[in-house]
Amino acid sequence: MLSVQIFHNLDFNIYKAGNGYIVHNKNKDFEKGHTHVQKYGTCMVMIKLVEKKQIPRSRSKYFIESLIRLSNDSKYTKKIKECI
Repeated sequence: MLSVQIFHNLDFNIYKAGNGYIVHNKNKDFEKGHTHVQKYGTCMVMIKLVEKKQIPRSRSKYFIESLIRLSNDSKYTKKIKECI
């Protein structure tokens, strides 16, 4: 599948891929540090939550698991795992 980078900052890249997007934490191996998302806005929310280490309002298991994949911080991931 062909993907095109459409956003990047110090820690994250967003790629347009097929009908959705891929968010990747550049500080992690791609296999363990990326997630697939349907909407660009959701990508930006995920990045903001991970960067600011905030608890998500959403209790969607997929959303929370995506945040865990994108985060480097074990304290943060432990805290959001409690949301599942």
